[in-house]
Amino acid sequence: MATYRKRHGKWQARIQRASGPTQARTFFTMSDAKLWARKVERDIDLGIHNIKPALITVGEAFKRYLTEVTPRKKSAAIEQYRIQAWRLHPVSRRILHDLKISHLATWRDEQVKKGYSSNTIRLHLAVLSHLYTVAQHEWGYEGLKNPVQHIHKPKLPGARETRITDEDVAALIQQTQSPYLPSLIRLALLTGMRRSELIKLHWDDIDWEKQLMYLTDTKNGENRQIPIFNQVKVLLQEIERDSGQLFPIKEHAVSVAFRRAVKRSGLVNISFHTLRHEAITRFFEKGLSIPEVASISGHKSWAMLRRYTHLQSKALITKLNN
Repeated sequence: MATYRKRHGKWQARIQRASGPTQARTFFTMSDAKLWARKVERDIDLGIHNIKPALITVGEAFKRYLTEVTPRKKSAAIEQYRIQAWRLHPVSRRILHDLKISHLATWRDEQVKKGYSSNTIRLHLAVLSHLYTVAQHEWGYEGLKNPVQHIHKPKLPGARETRITDEDVAALIQQTQSPYLPSLIRLALLTGMRRSELIKLHWDDIDWEKQLMYLTDTKNGENRQIPIFNQVKVLLQEIERDSGQLFPIKEHAVSVAFRRAVKRSGLVNISFHTLRHEAITRFFEKGLSIPEVASISGHKSWAMLRRYTHLQSKALITKLNN
C-alpha cells in the first residue's frame, strides 16, 4: 500500500514491500504521485517491476539468517555459535556482494594459526556458503556470487584410528570441573551415542521394564533404541535425577568442558566424538556383528562400519587359531 506526504511543496509517493527496499518518487501534484504508485504496485504484482533488494553487510545477512533459516535446522544451537563467530569477525562488516576469496583466505589462515581443526574451519565456511545460497535463491540477490565455492579448504585428516584407554577415560574424568561430564563420557563410551543424543535424552525416554532407551529426532532422522545392559543400568542409577533431562547442560558447554579436560590431562587428537568411535570399536571387539552394531549406532550404511572391523585383527587371529 502506497503512502503519500507533502514535502517542500511537492508530493512524495512511497511504496514499501517486504521483498525489497522502499520505492519512493516525488511529483509536483498528488494526482501524478498516485498514478505512479498505482502503476508500480501493479507492475510489482505482475512481476514486471523488478525491485532489487538493498545491499547489506555479511553481519546483517547473518542476522536475518538466524531468524529465518537457523531455527529450521536440527543443529540450530551449534550453528548459532558459528554464526556468532562470523558476526564478531571484521569480515562481517563487508558488503555481502563485496566479500572476496582473498578475504576468506586471510580468515582461514587466521583460524589455522589459532589451532582450529580443519573440520571446524570447513563447518564455519559451510554455514557462510549456505547464507549465500539462501540470499541468492530466496532473498532476491540473483547476481550474488558465492566466494566460498572457490576457496581452498583445509584438508580433513584420514579416518580416525585413535583409541581411548580406560586410563585415558580416568584422566579425563579426574581433570574435568563439570559435574555432568564424567557420566556423559562413560555413557557415550558404553552406548556410542552422539553428544546431541545424550543432551536430548530425558528420563521419559527410558523404559526400565523393556531395558531400552528410546532416541528420537536423531542426526540421520530415524528413531532408534539403545539397550540398557548391566553397565549402563548401573551408570543410570548413579545419576542423581529422575525427571527432565538426564544432563541439563548445553551441547556447546559439553564441547568446551571436554576440550578443557583433554588439555589438562595432556591427551591429544581426542574429541568428544572420539568416544563414539571407541564405543563402536569395542562393540566389534565383543563379537557383535555389523547389523547388531548398526542397530545401536544408527548407521544407515553398513559400509561405514566396515572400517572398524580391521581393528579386530588380533581377536580374529585368536579365533582362527583356536
